[in-house]
Amino acid sequence: MVTTQTRLQRRKLAATPIACTTACLAALALSGAAATAQAQPSTRQAAADVRPLQLPAQPLPRTLQALSRHYAVAIGGDASLLEGKVAPAIQGPLTLQQALETALAGTGLRATRSGTAWTVIAAPVPDADASAHTLTEVVVIAQGLGGANEQGLVASRAYGATKTDTALLETPVSVSVVTREKMDLLGAQSVQESLGYLAGVDIGTNGTDSRVDEIWVRGFRTGSFANNMYLDGLRPPGSSSGASALSTRFDSYGLERVEVVRGPISTLYGQVAPGGIVNMRSKRPTEHARRQVGLQTDNWGLIRANLDFSGPLNADRTLLYRLVSAASHSGTQVDYVDLNRIFFNPSLTWQPSHRTSLTLLGNYQQDRGGATYQFLPASGIARPSPFGKVPTSRFLGEPSFNRYDRNQTAIGYSFEQLFGESGTLRQNVRYIEVDMISEGAGRRKLLADGRTMTGTANSNKNRSTGISIDTNVGYALETGAVVHALMLGFDYQNTNIRVDSASGTVGPLDLFEPVYGQEVVIGPRQPSRETGRYQHGLYLQDQLFWQNWTLTMGLRRDWSRNKTLNLAANSRTDDRNLATTGRIGITYLLENGLAPFANYSTSFEPSSGEDYHGKPFDPVMGKQFEMGVKYQPAGSQNLVTASLYQIVQSNIRTPDPDPDHLCDGGQCYVQSGEGRVRGLELEGTYAVTPALMLNGAYTFQDAKVTASNSNDLGKRLGRVPRQIIALRGDWRAGAGLSLGLGVRHTGASYGNNANTWKNSAKTIWDAALRYDLGQWNSAWQGMKFSLNAANLFDKITVACTGPSSCYYGNRRTVSANLTYDW
Repeated sequence: MVTTQTRLQRRKLAATPIACTTACLAALALSGAAATAQAQPSTRQAAADVRPLQLPAQPLPRTLQALSRHYAVAIGGDASLLEGKVAPAIQGPLTLQQALETALAGTGLRATRSGTAWTVIAAPVPDADASAHTLTEVVVIAQGLGGANEQGLVASRAYGATKTDTALLETPVSVSVVTREKMDLLGAQSVQESLGYLAGVDIGTNGTDSRVDEIWVRGFRTGSFANNMYLDGLRPPGSSSGASALSTRFDSYGLERVEVVRGPISTLYGQVAPGGIVNMRSKRPTEHARRQVGLQTDNWGLIRANLDFSGPLNADRTLLYRLVSAASHSGTQVDYVDLNRIFFNPSLTWQPSHRTSLTLLGNYQQDRGGATYQFLPASGIARPSPFGKVPTSRFLGEPSFNRYDRNQTAIGYSFEQLFGESGTLRQNVRYIEVDMISEGAGRRKLLADGRTMTGTANSNKNRSTGISIDTNVGYALETGAVVHALMLGFDYQNTNIRVDSASGTVGPLDLFEPVYGQEVVIGPRQPSRETGRYQHGLYLQDQLFWQNWTLTMGLRRDWSRNKTLNLAANSRTDDRNLATTGRIGITYLLENGLAPFANYSTSFEPSSGEDYHGKPFDPVMGKQFEMGVKYQPAGSQNLVTASLYQIVQSNIRTPDPDPDHLCDGGQCYVQSGEGRVRGLELEGTYAVTPALMLNGAYTFQDAKVTASNSNDLGKRLGRVPRQIIALRGDWRAGAGLSLGLGVRHTGASYGNNANTWKNSAKTIWDAALRYDLGQWNSAWQGMKFSLNAANLFDKITVACTGPSSCYYGNRRTVSANLTYDW
């Protein structure tokens, strides 16, 4: 309980000459302050450093806290001077001095500098005869969706959890941000690989798969096929249903950052799994000219060229452009599977004034080749075989037939308009087409001799078109001592998928001594299925700021519809779902950089079909309780989060217990299932010294089937490991030279809910070496070389969901990358 005396004591402490504001500044006195001070810029650098910035209208202490973290400098002042004052919205590439002048305009306060610290004091009252003082002109330029693009390894703000550019400490949910610099540091070649050192995240659950990003968050599938990966806040089309399995996969070089928002977030995004979402942000045009080219290779024969050009198109910088592109060819660890990719991401920003911004975003990506995903038998892989071990390179298709070709084409825009003193209108739109041809001669059945595999041939041509529109209006207002950041929004999604398919036969294959060239007998593809998905939702969010408290509340109503036309059977299903979801979260900011938080949130996913009595199934619902604490001292690159949570998913379909109940000639289902995940997560980035950065994560998950009328009751949820541990250190060993070493341990898990198959634990080591060649020879300024080794010791890993569904993990990949920036 905070008493009046306590508040007075805080005010007295804040009144010292270099004291921090009520919300943020005592953190410099913590044990990590020495390392932080060494990393702070000089006075001249801090004054001249122009950084992109986007802050909402909010209490002045909150704005000063955000500026302190963003520019890595101390900002102090008497709390009594700041109390009750509100800073306006601040947007644009600004120096710290410009940002402070904007924040303090009209408050009767000004900021003075002493060394590396800034102090807010009362502005002197001018003499009546003195001429009016004119402030330095501040040019404010909107940055579009997602707010400012932070630089560096550690982010302090995120967009995905609130659809506003909110400080991580003030966001009452667990959020992790992987910045562009961090992705490059890890040598990540995909979104999946960039998330390997985050708490609550499991990657590569189904082994190596070149088609998609396979990601699980808090025990629930979140990756490409689960369709819980968002690009610029908008959901791309996708499906994991049988022959219509179709997904997007965006090249990670075209991304500026990746955010993982943990827990149910339907309040803002509609139908999502309760584990959370992954939100990717595209690279956007920059105010200042920048150019990068690069070459990359690896031990699998990769040849790749990258290009990233950006900057203004005219002198007054009202037109900005960016072009990001790459072309690559690579072999893989699977025989006869090569991968080819071309992608092209152009973008153009038009900002006619500081109140208007429109960014056009394009994407074209072409993937050609096969798929490393293989259905392998357990015999000779996870179980002993009298014929030995099946190599990790084994290919079970036909080289002349198998292929996985995909084209992605997208066009959209991000629009932002400021109105009045505190209003913002945002609209984000994307139209996308995905064309995919998947042909495979797959052998999935092992005969009694233990080595002969038989199967079938399939050919599928999928075409998906989709449009996503998200429009919201934000407005900041005061009600007494409370500042509200209100947001009212409406989003719409429409996806249509058409599948043409054919099936046939293929000759048998010896698993241990394969001879390819078997005949594939298959007819022409015929239209087989059309699927339409529609969702529109109305949502309301209010972020309340009062003293050191932040309260975030949200409510949403969704209308969704799934319709499927089975052209082969001439049957049609039409499922409609209504759902109301909400959340509430609270955060308290302590002066030392600690921020305890708690939240409750819900989610839904549509459920198709009906029970024996003809009642349509209700949506699958999720709910989460979470509490934790975050820590990020002002001006430091340290960020630590600890949380405890419980997620319950209900209305899961289970077999109808009455054997006499038949639906369409088969088994009926009821919605009696429930799953529960209880977890502990610890995640942190800590600068031990200015030269040594540590990243660590610990995950504990107790995942169980808590309600069922089948034999899985009380069993552990499939493919959810109990523990995941990750630790990585990056050390600047000398001028231009840095070294990295990391280890990732994933505990044992069951392959299915019946717990009839158990997968062993695995430990993977990674290493990196980076060198700035400009430090060796000034003629090579801007040129950097990096060498990354994923799975350094070439650990062979296997994951199985059953005796005929096993998958090898990624073998050792050593990649070399040479970039030139100017």
